[in-house]
Amino acid sequence: MTSKRPRRGLRLPPQERRELLLDVAAERVLEQGVLPIAVEELAQAARVSKALVYRYFPERHDLYNALLERALSQVAEALDAAGEAPDLATAAGDVAEAYYRHVARTGPLIQVILRDRFMVGHVSRRAAAVRARVARRLARKARDALGLDLREAVACVSIGMTMPEECGRLAFQGELDLERGALLCRELVLGVLDVAGRRGLEAGR
Repeated sequence: MTSKRPRRGLRLPPQERRELLLDVAAERVLEQGVLPIAVEELAQAARVSKALVYRYFPERHDLYNALLERALSQVAEALDAAGEAPDLATAAGDVAEAYYRHVARTGPLIQVILRDRFMVGHVSRRAAAVRARVARRLARKARDALGLDLREAVACVSIGMTMPEECGRLAFQGELDLERGALLCRELVLGVLDVAGRRGLEAGR
């Protein structure tokens, strides 16, 4: 992901300027792998002043929430569509693959932001709601299909979603073939469901 930087001093419409800042920030977050990134570095890479960065993102958490919301909005439609499958195995496999392909193409930006201690207690309601919507749908399917209570079903979904994140990260970095990664990701998620299903059977005895 390499943004084309305009030359310094070129005036852009506000939305284009904001998107440019987000593009550059996403690159820096993926390169650095942790938060926060220095405002000075972001300004220099985007060829703008620090004051302009603060004009768009008064607090540093505002920047990372904007990145998170944009990334989630890009993948949410695909995840929602994948989760529509009537049976759990197909829905979980399709959601996992959709998320995997997003991470493999754009990088583990969602993963980095959500798991960094810098964002603890600062993730926006909007970003959390998008993520929770998909998770709740799969958790309900898992609860009904596997005989788990809701807390166990949510944990199952949370564990399962680490698979596409990690496989996608490896594919993004060129350490895993894209299509082999998709198959591996699906198999791992189905394995989690199999273990959870056996747990549900044991609990029901």
